Amino acid sequence: MRSDVQREYGGALWSLASDEGIADAVLDDLQMICDVLQADPQYLRLICAPNIPLEERLTLLDDAFRGHVHPYVLNFMKLLTERRHFGVLPECIAEYRKHYDEANEIENVTVISAVPLSPEQKKALGRKLSETRRKNIHLTAKVDPSLIGGIRVETESAAFDGSVRGRIETIRESLHQTTI
Repeated sequence: MRSDVQREYGGALWSLASDEGIADAVLDDLQMICDVLQADPQYLRLICAPNIPLEERLTLLDDAFRGHVHPYVLNFMKLLTERRHFGVLPECIAEYRKHYDEANEIENVTVISAVPLSPEQKKALGRKLSETRRKNIHLTAKVDPSLIGGIRVETESAAFDGSVRGRIETIRESLHQTTI
């Protein structure tokens, strides 16, 4: 049921926003809401709390977001609240982003390195990936010191492990498969 709700509601918001030509602004608002919910997970629980009257929860949404997000986004959150689906808001936002990325030929790529990448390295890597993948790249960089060195690149459809740890694992597997 939850996946049907996120597809239905996230897809409907995408259709409305793209038809109205406000897809970028709505995405920005949804990202801001994600940031708020990550910073304060209690807010999600508060809006979902059945022991708080619906009108109070709607007023909380108005007080927090009116004037800060597009009216469609605020009404979207209110609709989810009224229908007792506010708990799937993060999944609805992910569904919206999926549609947005497809329409804009954006591929999400995660790059994991042993040490933090500099902004210049991220930019150069993003350009190179965009050229080779022939898509716009949304790059997320993470750090995993256990890689020792090199990088691991994970796309939506493939993974490339150029880390020292990955090479060591490949050698180890090769040695296990070799009979003496």
